[in-house]
Amino acid sequence: MRRINRQNFRAFKLTALAITLAVLCTCSASSASNLRVSSATEGDYISIQAAIDEAEAGDTIFVSPGTYVENLKINKQVQIWSESRKPEDTVIRAADPTKSAIEISVDQASFSGFAIEGSKKAGILLTGVKSCYINNNRVQGAEYGILLKGSDNNTISNNLITLEETGIRLESSNSNNILDNSIAYNYGPGISLEESSRNYIYNNYFKNAENVEEKATNSENIWQSPLKTRQNIVRGPYIGGNFWADLEGKGYSETGVDKNSNGICDTSYNITGGGTDKYPLYPKVPNAVKALESSLNTSAYEQGLADRENATSSKATVNETKKATETAAENATDENATTKNATNEEASGEKESPGSGPGIVGLAIGAAYFIRQNR
Repeated sequence: MRRINRQNFRAFKLTALAITLAVLCTCSASSASNLRVSSATEGDYISIQAAIDEAEAGDTIFVSPGTYVENLKINKQVQIWSESRKPEDTVIRAADPTKSAIEISVDQASFSGFAIEGSKKAGILLTGVKSCYINNNRVQGAEYGILLKGSDNNTISNNLITLEETGIRLESSNSNNILDNSIAYNYGPGISLEESSRNYIYNNYFKNAENVEEKATNSENIWQSPLKTRQNIVRGPYIGGNFWADLEGKGYSETGVDKNSNGICDTSYNITGGGTDKYPLYPKVPNAVKALESSLNTSAYEQGLADRENATSSKATVNETKKATETAAENATDENATTKNATNEEASGEKESPGSGPGIVGLAIGAAYFIRQNR
């Protein structure tokens, strides 16, 4: 009887615990809210920042298509998604170009489905955070497309990062996952690592004049995943390393050899500065690369290069003009000084020239007297 009672009591305790946990989970789930932002009038908010300010941790903010001119500060554990999941129709343009367009300073935030533009700093800045998820964004026209500072264990995936001075930069940031991104047609390095290690960087499409900035710390990072049977970024059959292209069509992946036709180059790729991609991707499906390239604005890149060349040429012309003006001014000063010195010397010579001294005057007077006596 005691054994039965004990078993019944244990069953009662387990049931009570299960009910308590279910209630807690229900309360937690019900406490999270969905907030809607629209540039028109049908949303709860007309600005994304207003929704962030009103949100509680765990809330999800859905943003309707439109252009939102603002700089976002995400300091709450929220998920911010575009409703369409299409970056091309949900645009965030920095209101203040001197600041980062998106700044995330809280752990476990998610940000997905936007086009980010208009900042001269970072398109997306993560500072001192962990476990954030940055996915399916198009970032362009900034100093840094995505910048991590002192941030660990974040996931940066499926973003298009283009027309930046530097595509992705990590500073003192470790153990992040950087995968499935197209990092192409940037004016500086595609990725730059500074005092950052143990980051997994794989299944990305790199196509820049300099894909990886040459740093010794590159060797402290992992440039491939273990081979897995899944379609990669160029539609090959395996996930492995990265696709390495360049602007002349002579990148390692573009000129590599794949004798066994598995979509992986037969030899490893040595990363500049140190490190190795053991499984560089090979274009097993050539049309896949063409399709990927079609989403990139090469004409904008070429125009950016031309603008930079013109700006450099104009700056050189200004500097040459300034130097010529300064030289002419110096020469004019030297000529004035020479003329002045010559004038002073002439004046000095006239002043110091000997006149009729007393002796000569006396001789003249004596001679006149002597002539008068003889008459």
